[in-house]
Amino acid sequence: MTVQVELPCPKCKSTKMKFERPEIREADIITCAACGHNLGTMASIREKMNKAYQQLKRPSAARKLQ
Repeated sequence: MTVQVELPCPKCKSTKMKFERPEIREADIITCAACGHNLGTMASIREKMNKAYQQLKRPSAARKLQ
């Protein structure tokens, strides 16, 4: 059984990912189901997404202060 995770692939822009476990673990390597591109581990993807979210939040907070 494979689980699908909805993440955008930077290579082909597909949002269907796959890995070979019934549940997500931080050490699982996420691979694009469409093109086979390796996105890294679930932990590294979460870290990248958190950094991007923090960068989006910072400019909006600075604009509110002005």
